[in-house]
Amino acid sequence: MMNLDPIILAMVSCVEMLDAAEVDEVDPSFAVKVQQVMGEYLLEIPRSGEPELRAMLLRIAGNISAGEPDIARHLRRWADNLSES
Repeated sequence: MMNLDPIILAMVSCVEMLDAAEVDEVDPSFAVKVQQVMGEYLLEIPRSGEPELRAMLLRIAGNISAGEPDIARHLRRWADNLSES
């Protein structure tokens, strides 16, 4: 099985950087559009795969929480959103 951790971390890091960017660094409407596009693709994840994805996100968050607390927070938020749907 392929290790998807680096891909997930890259994607979540991008979202975290867009969230933290100042207006003079990234146009807010562009940041929102990027996040919307990413969200649209994520909606294609079948519901049957959500428990596995949620477990993966929480595992990765636990592994990086000490060194990357902001990214870990995003991962946990994503996992929480999966459990609500």
